[in-house]
Amino acid sequence: MQQKGWTIRRYTPGDEEAWDKLVKDARNGTFLLMRGYMDYHKDRFCDCSLMVYDAAGRIVALFAAAEGADPGTVVAHPGLTYGGLILSMEIYGAQVCEIYSAITDFYRTQGYRKLTVRPVPEIYHRQPCEEEIYALVQAGAQIDRCLLSSAVATDAEFVLNKNTRRNIAAARRVGVTIKVSDNLEQFYDMLFDTLSSRHDAKPVHSPDELKLLADRFPDNIVLWTANGSKGELLAGTLVYLTDTCAHTQYIASTPEGREIGATAALLNAVAVFYTPRVRWIDFGTSNEQGGTILNSGLIRQKSGLGARGVVHLSLSLDL
Repeated sequence: MQQKGWTIRRYTPGDEEAWDKLVKDARNGTFLLMRGYMDYHKDRFCDCSLMVYDAAGRIVALFAAAEGADPGTVVAHPGLTYGGLILSMEIYGAQVCEIYSAITDFYRTQGYRKLTVRPVPEIYHRQPCEEEIYALVQAGAQIDRCLLSSAVATDAEFVLNKNTRRNIAAARRVGVTIKVSDNLEQFYDMLFDTLSSRHDAKPVHSPDELKLLADRFPDNIVLWTANGSKGELLAGTLVYLTDTCAHTQYIASTPEGREIGATAALLNAVAVFYTPRVRWIDFGTSNEQGGTILNSGLIRQKSGLGARGVVHLSLSLDL
């Protein structure tokens, strides 16, 4: 489909190489938007991602999306933390609005009635890339979900609060050590126990999925653990590393680990290690029930590490 010089068509498996190349070069591309990550659970979603070409036939943008649970809906992306428009460096401003108009027209002609987009948060942008939000608002989109994450800017001094400093010191006194680990199975068991007992939740990924993704992206998915003096696992975090951000995808600890401050020591060590390598350390969202409730204890723990708020938006547009 062509509109105002932009050609839109659906992604096919034969486009994988071209897709991944643009993601690597894009202003807002991350490894989660590579097909090797997006497609690990393709059996659960009907992909309806799009390729966008300019008048010269060059790929200038992508749209990462799949069908939602409700008939006639497109979600960008239902299986990922974020999705939507992935933009090359040269596309900007009014061009993005034109592209969005072409995308919504395409989905409308395909029979879809609603589009929900979770734009890539700004801390993952190689260059500023929020034209998508502007285009959505101009088209009449409404915010349907707002999550609050906690991040630290690595070019500023870490401001640890008194309680966090005390926990780190306590962990050091009892000989807690921090290291990179490959023991995903043991970490997963601890993670499952932590989420079920403390948050009445379960991991988004299965153990096999985590292993698969870690094997596919060994430079981007790294497990860090805090261990006791006898080597016992006390706390762990699975770090998702992008060009701009080290994100703690999962954080878990044992009751003993929480008692002796192992989590604080672990997260501080991770933040210190990645500070020279990225612009942001992201400790993740602290919401429950679709963002309607803020877990005050969880966000307090993250703020003690110097982290402050970053919003993750979801916007919906009737087509």
